[in-house]
Amino acid sequence: MAVSTEERRIVTVLFADMAGSTALGEQLDPEEMRSVLARYYAIARECVETHGGTVEKFIGDAVMAVFGLPTAHGDDPDRAVAAALTIRDRIQEDLLLRDRVAIRFGVSTGEVVASRDQSAGDFLITGDATNVAARLQQAAEPWGILASDRTVRAANNFEFGEQIDVRARGKSAPVAAHLVIGPRRAKARSRERLPLVGRENDLAQIQLVARRAVSEKRPSMVSVIAPAGTGKTRLVEEFLTWLPNLAPNATVATAQCLPYGEQLTYWPMRQVLFTLTGTNEDTPSGQVRDAIGSWLREVGVEDAERDARLLAATIGEAGTEGVDKDLLFAAWRSAIEATARRNPLVIVFEDLHWSSDSLLDLAEFVMQPRGDAAVLMIVLARPELLDRRPNWGGGRLNHLAIALEPLASNDIADLVRHLLDTDQPDLVELVSKRSEGNPFYASELVRSYLEHGSLQKLPDTVQATVLARLDLLPRDERRLLQLGSVFGRSFRAAGVAALEQGDASRVQALCENLIDRDLIRSSEGDRYNFRHILIQEVAYGTLPRSERARLHAQAARWGEQNAGEREDALAEILAFHYREAAVLYTALEPTSDTTRAIRDQAARWLLRAADIAVAAGATPEAVRHIRASFDFLEPSRLPRLHERIGDLTAGDTGLEEYGLALQQYEASHAPVDDQLRALAGMLMVAMRWTGSIGDRPSDRWMADLRAKGRDLLARATDSYAIGRFLAADAFFPFWIQGVRDVTPEELAEAESNSNRAIAVARVLNNPELESIALDALAGCAQAVNDWARARDTALERLKFEDKLGLYERVDAHSMVAWMSFLMGDLATADKNSAEMAARMLPGQAPYPGLHLYAWRALTLFTLGRWDEAVAMFWRVLDAWRDAGSHAAGYGLRGFVVGLDIGRARGDARLTGAAIPAMESILSRFPQNHIHRFWMSYIQGDVAYDPDFVFPGRGGIPAEMVERRMSLVSDQRGPIPEQVREVVLERATRDRIPILEGQVRRARALATRDPAEMSLAIEIYERLGAVPHLGRARAERGVLAHDAAETEGGLAILKRLGDVNYLDRFAAPV
Repeated sequence: MAVSTEERRIVTVLFADMAGSTALGEQLDPEEMRSVLARYYAIARECVETHGGTVEKFIGDAVMAVFGLPTAHGDDPDRAVAAALTIRDRIQEDLLLRDRVAIRFGVSTGEVVASRDQSAGDFLITGDATNVAARLQQAAEPWGILASDRTVRAANNFEFGEQIDVRARGKSAPVAAHLVIGPRRAKARSRERLPLVGRENDLAQIQLVARRAVSEKRPSMVSVIAPAGTGKTRLVEEFLTWLPNLAPNATVATAQCLPYGEQLTYWPMRQVLFTLTGTNEDTPSGQVRDAIGSWLREVGVEDAERDARLLAATIGEAGTEGVDKDLLFAAWRSAIEATARRNPLVIVFEDLHWSSDSLLDLAEFVMQPRGDAAVLMIVLARPELLDRRPNWGGGRLNHLAIALEPLASNDIADLVRHLLDTDQPDLVELVSKRSEGNPFYASELVRSYLEHGSLQKLPDTVQATVLARLDLLPRDERRLLQLGSVFGRSFRAAGVAALEQGDASRVQALCENLIDRDLIRSSEGDRYNFRHILIQEVAYGTLPRSERARLHAQAARWGEQNAGEREDALAEILAFHYREAAVLYTALEPTSDTTRAIRDQAARWLLRAADIAVAAGATPEAVRHIRASFDFLEPSRLPRLHERIGDLTAGDTGLEEYGLALQQYEASHAPVDDQLRALAGMLMVAMRWTGSIGDRPSDRWMADLRAKGRDLLARATDSYAIGRFLAADAFFPFWIQGVRDVTPEELAEAESNSNRAIAVARVLNNPELESIALDALAGCAQAVNDWARARDTALERLKFEDKLGLYERVDAHSMVAWMSFLMGDLATADKNSAEMAARMLPGQAPYPGLHLYAWRALTLFTLGRWDEAVAMFWRVLDAWRDAGSHAAGYGLRGFVVGLDIGRARGDARLTGAAIPAMESILSRFPQNHIHRFWMSYIQGDVAYDPDFVFPGRGGIPAEMVERRMSLVSDQRGPIPEQVREVVLERATRDRIPILEGQVRRARALATRDPAEMSLAIEIYERLGAVPHLGRARAERGVLAHDAAETEGGLAILKRLGDVNYLDRFAAPV
């Protein structure tokens, strides 16, 4: 196997130089000077080599030495400093040198590119660490040793002075350095095979969940979350060893996520399918699909053929035709449950923190209990998973989260004693202290000691330990690990052999040696896994960028050559390798033919991976792939891709992407139809999705854009572009209503355009366009407060929802829920939103999903189903984050639910989540925007602003006014009579009963009129508005001096847990 002569490494460089050597040369005879230099060189070489370093070169009277090359020791910074001190001491004691020379030293640690081939003589080190060491040496006083900040942080055995800022020639900023004072008191000493230590309770928890899952046939999930090296994998290995005692016939499947997993949508599920179907990576696509169908029929899935196609699409084995993400996820859940009904099923997700968002969604969806099935899902992840999904597990009763804490010092000590051949107290103490409870760290320290065979100081970091071990391997074995690391956590022998035209059988033989050394593990066929991801990371880190470029390109070519019918399944992997290669080649050889070819391939596979992601319903991943392709495409191809991202997103992102497309079409004098299509996209986002735009476009901007569109419309010939513009332009009444009343002429024009767009859509047989145009008609009805007509139009869309994409379906259901809520038909709002929300998957269609969840949350809140409302609030928050934490003004009502219930129940977790999210959203809107009125609500301000509801602000949403009035009434704040009457007039005119009830409550409190409160109660009883009814009854009881009525109202609020209101109730009404 060919061995690379260059690699990247972290080394420590020592420069030593004779101060005043020029003057000394003038004083001494040339032969004397030669003797002085020879003696100086000899001492320097001896001291450097004694401490494990290598003299890289002699330059005049300067010595340059390297520590960590060709072999890392893990403590190379310490060794370099020790060598400098020893050289200084030896020279100061040397009779020939001590009165003639003074030496100054510079020591620096950093990454370099260098050769490990000792036969070459010079290592030819390249890197900033070399320059810094030289500059520090020049700045040092005679006999002084200056060390860089990075060296000081790593050298634990020495004391250093205060930081000195060295202004070094050629450096843009001062170099932080410290004077070496001398050695600290030395500490000392480490041992083999990892037993399970200190994790007995964690193991027992998993075993308990497994027993319940098997005996009660209840789907369950265990998430083991801990930093790298804390024993997650070892814990699960122990559990799987025990599992046959519980369920001898259990099936175990593993989904292994890769370090670049966010770019690989469902790749880990391939291995699960292969395990369950008895196939493997080399099985042709047709056979894989057949095997999936056979398996599903065998386990009794009702529509095996359909679900086989869906599961195949998950891993790219079914072409690029689009599939619904909800159907796809449901197919996975059905298949897993059916399998688990025959025999218990355990699915292990390794390193899930690296997975795509869509895979996280799938994992959570599968674990929503729906029937009796003995399935246990075990998730192994680093804490980064919780950064992406703070509510991972969602508080479900079938989910157990285990956070592995560092092992106690006595447990680490037991581990070390087990690994060592003999009990060595000093070594046990040292490893126990340095490992900081990390069992992998401890075991690696022990193994490094056993392989060194000495009690010298051990490495201080796991990475240094691993590199020290790798450097001791035979060259071929070490090279194999480098090549394997290009593929990620796992690799195939055939793939490694292909990278350098080697022999796969030879690679497998070397792998057997590495298995014996416990650096890799055998998987199925010729596949091997690195024993720990840190081994892979360290091995990969040694490859120079030029080699990484070449190897990633070769890995991609090998994947293509062996893909056969599985190209779609491998698209994301091939895209990853080509992209890595293209980025590196572009930096190294920007104009070469090789670079151009690799860039073309990267773009091709990224766009193909985007197609696969869209087909699987993984929108975020699709957008990520499309954006990545931009770096490798000609400018002429970018406008259509910007449009495509606009099609897949909304909000400010969508508006920006369509705007870029239009600018680029105009700049390139593209056909009118292309320009009109992109402009229609801008109008669609700006007017239809206006609530997702942070800075509302000005009237002038909108007028100019619409005028430009009409000019293009007059010259357009493409029916779809024409229909799309007509539908988008018809949203004008919906958009303008928040600022002023729409004129009859504007309303008539919009309705006409909507109907024209509907006619175009029907001729084209385009249900999506028809749905958009119908929604524009609904917007016209909303603009004149005709909620019933708007809802009827939304229901028209649902008549053909099976032909619609997910965004349109969700939006249609949201519109029904919205209009029903305003009409006071909470039962319909509840039923409709519940049906669609149940079909929605976590992370799916986040823009319209947020709208749906917000209305559902408000509906549940109003109906008094607060626990369900809290759960929906968390979905609102997750959807907002999935959509990129955008200016989701249209979703604020959902956040208000979390805020209101959090305040009512004194739940700091709810308010602590709702308030920052609302503040983040509101910060995206200008000060005069209607959404900004929520800010005073967040602050609990009871000073009621009359402008809030007067005609000039007539577009303020009714639910915003209702919640604001409720807050003021709860706190017994004054609401001016003029404000109450304006709101009452609006509520009765526009037929918004929830708002009418709230204003009548406010009138009753202000006038102390129980009869007025009775009117509010009648409305709340008709609506089923439980928390509102509880308040009104309690308050009417006080007004009417009816204690039973008061207690009845308070009992309602007690059941809800509204302690905030109950505490306030002692205040006089």
